[in-house]
Amino acid sequence: MDYFTKWPELFPLVDQSAVEVADALVNQVVCRFGVPREIHSDQGRNFESELVAEVMKVLGMERTRTTPLHPQSDGMVERANRTIMEYLSKFVQDNQSDWDVLLPLFGLAYRSAMHESTVFTPAVMMLGRELRLPVDLKYGKAGNAEEPVAYRDELRRRLDIIHESATELLKKTANCMKIRYDRSARPRGFQVDDKVWVYNPKRRRGRSPKLQSNWEGPYTIVERRNDVVFRIRNDHGRFKVVHIDRLAPYRGVLPDRDDQT
Repeated sequence: MDYFTKWPELFPLVDQSAVEVADALVNQVVCRFGVPREIHSDQGRNFESELVAEVMKVLGMERTRTTPLHPQSDGMVERANRTIMEYLSKFVQDNQSDWDVLLPLFGLAYRSAMHESTVFTPAVMMLGRELRLPVDLKYGKAGNAEEPVAYRDELRRRLDIIHESATELLKKTANCMKIRYDRSARPRGFQVDDKVWVYNPKRRRGRSPKLQSNWEGPYTIVERRNDVVFRIRNDHGRFKVVHIDRLAPYRGVLPDRDDQT
């Protein structure tokens, strides 16, 4: 999904292997839209594979990653995925074998619907015009008889206005989200060499999730990548990159359950 225009691309894959991901990236994205400047993804094995890394290196794409167990790092895609699941659950057959057939129709609907953060449709943001929909066959839609040069100039002018307006709205939306987050966030200052607990919930065979602790440690902070992302190492030399929301000061006793926000 394009972060600015909110334009989604949806591809059913045979599996989640690195080969499938690399093929979709090159054949469906690069060959149609050109090489992206930057790709933001989670830390799944398919994206972290040597194959995908080499493809991105050859094509000159920058790479950023989410932090594990912190879906807010990729909130836009997470929300889009929930929308896709809700749509498919309403129309898929009982045997759930036709979900891939429905994806293109969902893509058309999503690209034609106004996005709340930009107040424009992804189609207008990406193409500078609305998509012609099946409903237009019945009710009609005005055509465009402009000369090519005039159409080009008008399209450029229209896109400049749309993008400028959307940029201002996105800034306001991001600022409002930051204000809401800051109201509930507790300031925590961690430095390199600090000992910390790490929030890492997982099911363990033979143990009740309600009775087990979801904290691991101690870990040592070895790098502060920015104000909220840290690289840590445990006593066995294993490294992790985590968000500050998953850290708590190590004082020898396990943190309370509500220490993870």
